[in-house]
Amino acid sequence: MGKLVLATITISGSAKWLLKVGGNKEKWYGSDRIFMYVMTVFGAMTVNYSEQCTEYGWVVSNLRLLAGCLLAGGLLSAAYMDRRNCWVYNYVWWWCLPWAGILGLTAGGGFHGIVAVLVFVMLQQLLFSRMYGKADCHAFSVCALAECGNAVGMVGFLLQMFLSVVLLTIVQLFRGNVTPRGRLREPQPFIPYIITAFFSVTFLESVFRTTYIYA
Repeated sequence: MGKLVLATITISGSAKWLLKVGGNKEKWYGSDRIFMYVMTVFGAMTVNYSEQCTEYGWVVSNLRLLAGCLLAGGLLSAAYMDRRNCWVYNYVWWWCLPWAGILGLTAGGGFHGIVAVLVFVMLQQLLFSRMYGKADCHAFSVCALAECGNAVGMVGFLLQMFLSVVLLTIVQLFRGNVTPRGRLREPQPFIPYIITAFFSVTFLESVFRTTYIYA
């Protein structure tokens, strides 16, 4: 319980600090406030639970826990910027990169994991960047790097993409923002759905890994 509270404070603090660096000093309010609070708690639960399900030593485990919280804070600030302004400052991705790298490199994904991440990042930057914004590509790339040691590899990266699109589609259908041809009437921020899918896939992967270990 103590680690969960600490993780929540770390994620919230890093997200608010990153927003202040960009000049956003206003308080969260309305739907933004609900989104940020819910995702902060969900992110803390995901990071804390995923590290409880690993067999790393004390030092590596706590380093990964810290890196996961700081990465989650960075992704959360990006989602907030996307919701409010439909763009994200580049410094947010530079902030996320080292924390995602620590998670990926300490997970022991090996050569195949690194290759999968490189291929996925190339697809994002060269192919999928034509379908949605560069910031969305950066978000997917950072998440993939963090999950470099994920046993499901490329399947997990593509699953996160699929889940992100499904979540976006469901929400926008309820809002009546989808045309009969399946296009959005008004463009919507995509990163909030990306990080929701990222936390969900990470949490589920941890649950399955725990089931496999103790089965």
